[in-house]
Amino acid sequence: MVILNNINLSFQENKVLENFSTHILSGEKVCISGPSGKGKSSLLKIVQGYILPNSGKATIAGLDFNQQNIKAIRSKIAYVPQNIHLPVSNGLELIHLLAKSEIENQVLVFLNKLGLSSDMFYRLFDEMSGGQKQRIVIAVCLALNREILLLDEPTASLDDEAITALIQCISELKGTTVISASHNERWINASQRTIIL
Repeated sequence: MVILNNINLSFQENKVLENFSTHILSGEKVCISGPSGKGKSSLLKIVQGYILPNSGKATIAGLDFNQQNIKAIRSKIAYVPQNIHLPVSNGLELIHLLAKSEIENQVLVFLNKLGLSSDMFYRLFDEMSGGQKQRIVIAVCLALNREILLLDEPTASLDDEAITALIQCISELKGTTVISASHNERWINASQRTIIL
């Protein structure tokens, strides 16, 4: 599903990734872990093509990452960033922005699984905690039903109860490849495999 071969990435003099290779299977739940600055978030951005490595090859869902395939690859991916800044005021506006109004009911199902009431989907983001907003964005990404789900520090704003609900929700996904970056020990232990950077 996701094959990275001999990826090298540097920012000026700072080497972030050196000859990094991994093969993530379809449906696998993988966590990338390691100290800050070791390239966890950068790897997630390489998978989406938002950062291009200095050298190496990325193949996503059978497609080599190049200019011709980038749109097709991104259509297979849903991404939840660590810091969520959106040009919309609530969850409903978000799915309208994505032109995916038809997923509203499915989003509400996932919100319930993540421990939030349905009315939170319609409440203003400005009136929410970071963890509530994060779970709404996760629920939207889950409802998109993409082949690959990328999660950058998904537990960062969540309390223990919310982390438990998220772990359970992700474990129930069938066929979705989940690649996350996290420091959280509970999240790491719940993943099928951990890649240490």
